[in-house]
Amino acid sequence: MKSPSEILHNLARFSGSTQFTRFSPLFPKLLATEGVIYLAEACQSYWLLDVVGSIMPLPNIKKEAFLTVVYNKEKGKVTVNDGNGNILYEQIVSSPTFPLNEIKLFVCDGEGGTRIVLLPSEY
Repeated sequence: MKSPSEILHNLARFSGSTQFTRFSPLFPKLLATEGVIYLAEACQSYWLLDVVGSIMPLPNIKKEAFLTVVYNKEKGKVTVNDGNGNILYEQIVSSPTFPLNEIKLFVCDGEGGTRIVLLPSEY
């Protein structure tokens, strides 16, 4: 696994992504950008994308066009809010091997009913 500083350096290079990947047959309407796929591979954190995919059908999540997803390693928690700080979902997730202290992702509506998971720098 790469060092946290190397991962953060590489994540900063992703911006304005135009290539989207369906990362799981379980969530066919959830797409991820190049930066998010890099994050999942470099941090061995496809589990975070699984958390995001699994909550998309929830009514309070489904109605929002934009979401902010934050994983905080110290708290061992994934928090999802509406972008204005209103918490919509929280889940305890312990990942002792996740190399970063915290990561933030955005989820926004895409075309044809898809949702796109992206890094803040790719928004």
